[in-house]
Amino acid sequence: MSRPARADARALLEDQGATVLDLVDNLLTKGVVLTGEITLGLAGIDLVHVRLNALLCAVDRLAGDGR
Repeated sequence: MSRPARADARALLEDQGATVLDLVDNLLTKGVVLTGEITLGLAGIDLVHVRLNALLCAVDRLAGDGR
């Protein structure tokens, strides 16, 4: 799977006629990786640290359809 050009992503986001459905369809077709971190602490002591990495894409992209 090749990475889409930033210009392609900007074109979709800047299109005034684009809907949320268009954005979600493009994200699932191309795929997107979400990352985040949360640290919960008390009195300056870190108690819980959570790291999240998630890949969102269409199932046929993961399984491969012979293309």
